[in-house]
Amino acid sequence: MSSRLVDITLFFFSFYDMRRQDLKSVLFIPYLMLTEIYYFSGTGNSYIVASTIAKKLKAKLIPIIPFKNNEAIKSNANIIGFVFPIYDFKAPELINDFVKKLQTSDSTYFFAVCTYGVMPLNTMKKLEKTLMLNDRKLSGGFTVKMPHNGIGYSKIPIDKQKKMFKEFYIKSDFIVDYVKSKKEGVIEKSSILDRVVLVGIFMKLMPKIIPMLKQALFKGWNSLGFYADENCNSCGICKKVCPFDNIKIVEGKPSWGGNCMSCFACIHWCPQKSIQIANLTKKMQRYHHPDVKILDIINQKKYS
Repeated sequence: MSSRLVDITLFFFSFYDMRRQDLKSVLFIPYLMLTEIYYFSGTGNSYIVASTIAKKLKAKLIPIIPFKNNEAIKSNANIIGFVFPIYDFKAPELINDFVKKLQTSDSTYFFAVCTYGVMPLNTMKKLEKTLMLNDRKLSGGFTVKMPHNGIGYSKIPIDKQKKMFKEFYIKSDFIVDYVKSKKEGVIEKSSILDRVVLVGIFMKLMPKIIPMLKQALFKGWNSLGFYADENCNSCGICKKVCPFDNIKIVEGKPSWGGNCMSCFACIHWCPQKSIQIANLTKKMQRYHHPDVKILDIINQKKYS
């Protein structure tokens, strides 16, 4: 083979390889961007759920907090998922506001996953109604049980935590297959038996609820506010993890404003366990998901 023919052959293959790489960038990268998962998390449960599903779907993981002041939120994604914890048996207002502002194509496929500690009740049905306000449909609504981290909960043994994490990972495969196939019709909610159990849970919590109501009655609801006890070392972590920037450090101590969403990130991420709510949390065990780092929570306040 002549040297000129060798040069032409090498040029052809190098050009082919270059074009093949260009085609990858043109065809495949935009495809990966067509699925978006928007999430919010206080103690990491919802973050681990969102990141796991996003990885399996090859989706873009996007925090919701940076959009909280936007008047409108536009997305060109073909598939959009929402992942969030439930507070007081419903989605946080942050989630509802985001969904109402979201502008998408009429053909966008929506699904959602909520994490819960006690039970989800009708959280997904309520989110479905919120989407319907924008003439959008929730095609799949899923619930994932995670260690409870609200006021009044008891410490969950490590082996039970690991069981919950394993059960979620198995369920995540079902969710991913469901979404990939663009199925419809699954909107999970608590059963009637669960509601009966909920009554029993409330009865069990009454010894803790009654003192709280008494304190509110005689000292006012403000007496049930957040404060840092003598163990506070002025590290400022509570301020950093607060999703709404509701905490300021005043004379070395945290001070809470009036924009709290009760995510309890400040309570559970405080390394000194010094943040309290009245006398309700002094003996409460702190919890955050063992596979989530504090930077994962802090960084959800920014998005570029």
